[in-house]
Amino acid sequence: MTSTEQDKTAPAKGQVLTLSNTAAAREPHDVPKPRRRTLLWSFVLCVVLPLVLAVTYYAAYATDRYAARAGFSIRGIDTSAAIDGIGALTGLASSGSTTSDAYIILSYLASRELVEAVDAERDLRGNYASPEVDALSRLAPDANVEDFLKYWERRISTQFDPTSGIIEFEVQSFSPQHARDIADTVLRLTQTLVNDLSANARSDALKFALEEVELQESRLRAALDAIRNFRASEQSVDPSASAALEIQLIASLESRLIDVNARIAALRQTLDADAPTVNALRRNSEALEAQIVERRRAIGNNVLDDAAGTSAVTQQLALYEELEVERSFAQQAYASALVSLEQARRDADRQQRYLAVHLGPQVAQSAKYPRDLRNILVLSFALIAAWGIGALLTYSVRDHLI
Repeated sequence: MTSTEQDKTAPAKGQVLTLSNTAAAREPHDVPKPRRRTLLWSFVLCVVLPLVLAVTYYAAYATDRYAARAGFSIRGIDTSAAIDGIGALTGLASSGSTTSDAYIILSYLASRELVEAVDAERDLRGNYASPEVDALSRLAPDANVEDFLKYWERRISTQFDPTSGIIEFEVQSFSPQHARDIADTVLRLTQTLVNDLSANARSDALKFALEEVELQESRLRAALDAIRNFRASEQSVDPSASAALEIQLIASLESRLIDVNARIAALRQTLDADAPTVNALRRNSEALEAQIVERRRAIGNNVLDDAAGTSAVTQQLALYEELEVERSFAQQAYASALVSLEQARRDADRQQRYLAVHLGPQVAQSAKYPRDLRNILVLSFALIAAWGIGALLTYSVRDHLI
């Protein structure tokens, strides 16, 4: 080949090299057509088709749901709680005393007991399982209690602020009037529960005090009955008073006997022993001595136990004193129990709870659910994000395997 021919073919080879380099440079950045078609179809199936179905459902089939809202708080009249600096400034010093009751109410709002009570009054199953409701929002007609409770949890939402103790709940139904009726029923049943809790707390607080009063009252009655039976059997109202009267009488007789004996001794110094005056005083002295002996015999000579030497009067006095001591103790214990009962009643009154409603349910003017636009936007973002992440992971794994 001549030099001229070589010169003519040289540019052609350089041109081929240039085109080859350009093709090689473009190859890594260009997406093959099969891959583009795969991405397009996956986007249509994973994003566009679900969005079209969602838009169609919300536009043509979704049943409007109306909401009724109510708010309340549990309040008490407990004034015994200490108020710190923050509590004095905020006025929330006693809010902690009702926190446990608030959590009980929150649990009750999602309980089977409430659902069954509301269903009995407002026919929840009949409204939620109505054929006019779309299939995705409808309750299954043959749903059991557990499924019904799960469905109810999707139709009620609750909010609780621990700082202020405010509880708010929102119920949903497929008609505005029925939603308001459900909220009214839930609010009334909740108020009944709070009243029952308060009554039970009051009953528990007074239970011990009432039992103590009944016990001490029975003890006092038994002591009084024992004294009454003693008086009936012994024919004596107060043996101690009777014994004191006998002792006083004996002392009076002994005093008179001493006086008579003194007069006899004085007269015998001037008169004969057989003088009428002396004889009269002597007979008087003998009569007084006989009375004294008789009185003493009545008090202490009627011995019941010769070994112990205990007289009937002594034993009678001892038994009566025991009964009196028991009566005195029983009376004091009964008075103390009454004071404790009154204090417990005041404490129970201060700890009562009541439902303070600040937001009553109203009839909705427009449907609040479903939130079409928001749900579609959220679904679009979720589908696009899932599709993009899935596509990246799929082709990244495939490129590494190739």
